[in-house]
Amino acid sequence: MPIRIGVKNIMTRSQLITKVANDTNMTAAEVEKVMDGVFGTIGDVLKSGDKVTIAGFGRFEMRERQTKNFTNPKTKVTSKLEPTAIPGFKASGRLKEKVSG
Repeated sequence: MPIRIGVKNIMTRSQLITKVANDTNMTAAEVEKVMDGVFGTIGDVLKSGDKVTIAGFGRFEMRERQTKNFTNPKTKVTSKLEPTAIPGFKASGRLKEKVSG
């Protein structure tokens, strides 16, 4: 079970769509279409090796994960994870200020 520090609830995709629809007077279908477009575009840009910066929100980028050893707790067999790239996010200063205060 993951440890959650200060997290009361987790907003689901459908809850996010409903909230944005209510806040913007758009329909849930319109919001879902826009969200799919934004997230799809971010994924495509990251896949191409570029970064996405949204002013006042943060930066999405691919990060290199180095080779590391791990042990399977069931079998006690040690194996090596090969280096790979994973998506990462770095919050902007403005977003950090908003959520901390």
